[in-house]
Amino acid sequence: MYISKECLSLRKVNINDEDLLFSWANDDDVRKGSFKKKSISIDDHKTWFKRKLSDENVLIWILEHNNVPAGMVRLEKGGNRILLNYLIAQQSRGKKLASKMLGMAMKELNNHWKNVKVWAYTLPENIASIKSLVNAGFLLESSSTEKKCYVFNTEENR
Repeated sequence: MYISKECLSLRKVNINDEDLLFSWANDDDVRKGSFKKKSISIDDHKTWFKRKLSDENVLIWILEHNNVPAGMVRLEKGGNRILLNYLIAQQSRGKKLASKMLGMAMKELNNHWKNVKVWAYTLPENIASIKSLVNAGFLLESSSTEKKCYVFNTEENR
């Protein structure tokens, strides 16, 4: 019998996470895998963070792995579309946490917005992100040389 010692949980982001998210967002690998390569200034981050934290159409959660912050998932609702953004902290990469975090987030999403489609965009060369999205139940919607688009339908994946 196999007993997992892995403890994963999602918690809502709070004001105390501002610096953590700033450091994660400016991680070299995060910037490399992002559509916007330029590092983010602290002033821009503070403005962005304050706006997102108070927006009722934005959900941001921190993944905790054995009670240590390991990643972030953000869902932004615009009309009938929800856009997904996520990252895994440097020290937590390579542990297959992204797909688990995304799966948890899609389940939690049903407590906030029901029967929605979630859209995720990734660079074609970001193999880790593609694998994470597919393993979490996202389906390839479209592909070009600039980006791949994946969709998760919460109604079909209950």
